[in-house]
Amino acid sequence: MAGLNSIMDNSLSALFAAQAGLATTGHNIANANTPGYSRQEALFVPRKASVMPYGSIGRGVEIQGIRRIQDEFLLNNIRVQKSRLESYTQTDTTLYEIEAILGSIDNDHLGNALTEFFSSWNSMSQPPITDSMRAAVVSSANSLITDFHAVNDSLDDLAGQIEVSIQAELADLNRMLSEVGNMNAQIMAAESNGEPANDLRDQRDYLITEISEIAEISVLEREDGSKDVILAGRTMVARDSVTNFTSTYRTKNGGDGFEMVVVTEDTMQDVVLSPGRLQGLLTSRDVQIANVREDLDGVARKLIEEVNALHTQGRTASSSGLVFFTGDSMHTIELNAAIAADSSLVATGTTLAAGDNGLALEIANLANVSSSGTGDQTVSDVYRTLLIEVASERSSYEFLVENQQNVVSALETRMASVSGVSLDEEGANMVRYQNSYNAAAKIISTVQEMYDALLRMV
Repeated sequence: MAGLNSIMDNSLSALFAAQAGLATTGHNIANANTPGYSRQEALFVPRKASVMPYGSIGRGVEIQGIRRIQDEFLLNNIRVQKSRLESYTQTDTTLYEIEAILGSIDNDHLGNALTEFFSSWNSMSQPPITDSMRAAVVSSANSLITDFHAVNDSLDDLAGQIEVSIQAELADLNRMLSEVGNMNAQIMAAESNGEPANDLRDQRDYLITEISEIAEISVLEREDGSKDVILAGRTMVARDSVTNFTSTYRTKNGGDGFEMVVVTEDTMQDVVLSPGRLQGLLTSRDVQIANVREDLDGVARKLIEEVNALHTQGRTASSSGLVFFTGDSMHTIELNAAIAADSSLVATGTTLAAGDNGLALEIANLANVSSSGTGDQTVSDVYRTLLIEVASERSSYEFLVENQQNVVSALETRMASVSGVSLDEEGANMVRYQNSYNAAAKIISTVQEMYDALLRMV
């Protein structure tokens, strides 16, 4: 009877092992499409054998645990590369928006308005000079000013949208840091008996990966199963203790360029953010948009100075020395109010002689030659150089984004081969565990028959 009991015990252990394996396979299949889920595997080891005079007799199988298949080194590498991808993507998106505001090199409103403005002056190259020609100059100047203001307002709107996005990202960052702290507490409680909380660990790792898309981080796992989240050298999550950021931040221009400094809520300590969406948003607003605005202000300033330098030399029947434009940037540029009210104040020459259009021709020629000298760029050249620089930078970031996407995709493919669920493999495991279960059940049935035979012999 003792021998039959041993066989029965062995078979029961096989049944339980097959059940655990089948349950784990079912769990994998159920979470095949769950973001961040890592494949799990039932671990089996032989039970300690019974030593008999004639040798050792096996005592079946023991379930050692359920292992979570994960590669921490690969996961951390994915986080680093995703941080860079998000930074590049955000900057590329902003450059795309800037291109949409300015237009292309061959089709841009502001460039066309500049051309039309100088053409209206050129139209007075052949006398007689009429009132309608002067009115056309005023009209083209107003159109040019409207375009300058429209571009300025659009850049302001874009910067405002970026600010809203920055605040939203900071709020998401704080929320996810708090969730990681809560997950740490749950995992420490769940693993107090020594068994890993696989699903909770997956959820925490997924959260940490999402955080890394906002700002690059490093992770340190403690012996108690909790993970510290470190951002730019500052520990933001330690076990279940979380440090959040305020909505206050500023930028500074250090030796390595622009940095985003965020203030923590507890000690008001500065934290410089690493690559990620936040850094990309900051670079977009305080570098890309700021540089374009500065260049456009330069275009407007050059136009104002060069046209005014000539027009103040002009004379009309009722005026002399009038500036044509006021202001010193694309935001402040305006047409002289007196000229706007009376187009007859548009000067075409430096004398009152009939047909004197020398001044008009000089202003028209500013489209081809800068008044600063033959070596300097014209207003139109400065503007077209800006368009080329924006297009070139956009092309560079498109290349960076494409390359970085390939890097991330390659790493994610490797991770999927390690941690991802293969339905084909799980299907094969299901058949294997089913066969093991059936075989163990068959042995139990056979042992039962042997018990019955023994009982009938008594």
